[in-house]
Amino acid sequence: MNPVSKLILGGHSFIGQLGNDPMADFDMQTAIVSACLDSGITTFDTTYQPERMALGKIMERLGRRNEAHIIAWNFFIDFGPGENVGGPESYKPHHIYALLEQLQTNHIDSLVVHGVNDPNEDARQFKLTTQWLNQGLIGRIGIWAPSLGNIDLLKNIPSLTFMVRPYNVLTDEAPPIFTAAKNAGLETIACSPFVRGWQLDKMAQASGGIMHKQRIADAMLRYSLHSPSVDRLIVSMRSSELVRMNIESANQGPLTEDARLELIRLTRKAR
Repeated sequence: MNPVSKLILGGHSFIGQLGNDPMADFDMQTAIVSACLDSGITTFDTTYQPERMALGKIMERLGRRNEAHIIAWNFFIDFGPGENVGGPESYKPHHIYALLEQLQTNHIDSLVVHGVNDPNEDARQFKLTTQWLNQGLIGRIGIWAPSLGNIDLLKNIPSLTFMVRPYNVLTDEAPPIFTAAKNAGLETIACSPFVRGWQLDKMAQASGGIMHKQRIADAMLRYSLHSPSVDRLIVSMRSSELVRMNIESANQGPLTEDARLELIRLTRKAR
């Protein structure tokens, strides 16, 4: 797979929370999505309700829905700038119609089931989303952050085809989980390559000014994207310039061993 096409635009590109870059206005959000599509980034994640609503409006404006693969999740709180984003809610039968309306589409390509810490309720979620899959309302089903211990159990859910989980220089537990998931036949989608934006600031400070923040960001993205066990990577970008920069990083290929060790040393120093 082309390294650029492995990138997925994160839904946090459309909100002000969970990062330290300023929130992009609607025109900039539209420019970001357009730049992604023009460059070969065709998959778009929408975790939260405001993200879905933003992407739905953007696709309507651009008229390019047929070029995009959209991921949606079970978060249903509408929030504004500075407000709490809330937590996941178990899928209910009416939720699929709300998701479709917010995204202004008749089909969701990928749907993630985020667990709600109730095994019985989570089993019900998979049963319901499988019904939506069979009805043609969604294209496939994924799971959020499985542990190493339950990867084998996921084989009992035949409709499950992918997983999403953080994979970055700080997630020491991630590599064996991603390897096990691939061996189980799941597509592995990583997220949070920069942890959060403020981690870049901490690492730049820890370097004593020797490493510019962009150089650190380049290394962190490549560390996650080019791991052998990572199929795709979700990354949020709140400007079209960041789209360009991350594409350049992706095309640089894997880190050299020296660069990888340098990044690990800097990460430990910044902890």
